[in-house]
Amino acid sequence: MSRGFPPAPLPATLAERVRFLREKRYLTPGLLAVKAQVPLSMIEDIEAGIESFLSPAIRQRIARVLHVRPSQIQEVETPPEFNDAEVPLLQRKGIELRAAILEEPDGPHLCPSCGAPLAARLFERRDLNDKPLIVVKANCTRCLFRMTDD
Repeated sequence: MSRGFPPAPLPATLAERVRFLREKRYLTPGLLAVKAQVPLSMIEDIEAGIESFLSPAIRQRIARVLHVRPSQIQEVETPPEFNDAEVPLLQRKGIELRAAILEEPDGPHLCPSCGAPLAARLFERRDLNDKPLIVVKANCTRCLFRMTDD
């Protein structure tokens, strides 16, 4: 146990905190990207303040490389907020996306949030009257976008 001054508080923004922790470990952005198995552009976007909210998998990988708990990164993230005017538009996009996935399940569907490919799956379930139901689930391969009928 070391004596002396208490540890300095961590920076208050995601960009500053990731940069601070990266530099504390003597890592370059490229080396952090390689060790965390994320694109260099994502590390650059995080440190530039463009990315302010991470998926759980990305957060865990970065935290592991930086030797901190994922919660220490998550506490300074700012989740996206939608105003009331955007909600009907998002619902309409979701309905259109669901229809496109049902029409062409194996087609190339893109995330409405970031444009990355979606991983889409269809499930056949039965209701209480044994009537078949098709359930659509899709999630972005890069951001936190998720769509489900459940």
